[in-house]
Amino acid sequence: MIYNARTVRAEPEVQQPARKVTEVVTEKWTVISGKRLDLILKYMGDINFEKEGISLRIPASVAQSWKVAENGTIQALVQKVSNHSYEIKIYKGTQKITDIPGSRIMIPVKAMFPNGGPETMEITDSRGRKLKTFLDKKQDLLIVDTDETGIFCVRGRKIDDIEENPFAVAVLTTATMITVLIVGIRSRSGKRGDSHKGEK
Repeated sequence: MIYNARTVRAEPEVQQPARKVTEVVTEKWTVISGKRLDLILKYMGDINFEKEGISLRIPASVAQSWKVAENGTIQALVQKVSNHSYEIKIYKGTQKITDIPGSRIMIPVKAMFPNGGPETMEITDSRGRKLKTFLDKKQDLLIVDTDETGIFCVRGRKIDDIEENPFAVAVLTTATMITVLIVGIRSRSGKRGDSHKGEK
């Protein structure tokens, strides 16, 4: 094939559409082009963003409602703020997106509680509202349903935590003593009844 000036000038025009299909991943952010978003929604359905083992799944219908142009971008931030708190942000270009109905966050339990998972866990959003959660013990994941972006805080409680509450320990000790006294009284009453039977 003979290359001439016209062929060289035409080559970038052929490659240009492919350049629109971009996905840039940094330590905290994931940036995808509108064309890339269309391909994900077409072949994969729901869209997923993952950082540090934390996964955010957004329904395809929600992502489609954003109506991102092919040369536009979606920027997603998924980061661990502290041991028990996480932040999620989404932008369409420079426009902040806060509503993500039907979305789901999946957090590894070991990432939050490396010394062992608590017996119960609850998660609240930036407004202090409790969110619906589910613990997948097989995959060791805390699954959280959310309709908004923001900061999420996880709190866990073990049965052993009762030892850290002096009042709870005092109540438990008192209840134990009462139980022992009742058992002792019943035991003595039984012995007295048996002795009376022997006297007859």
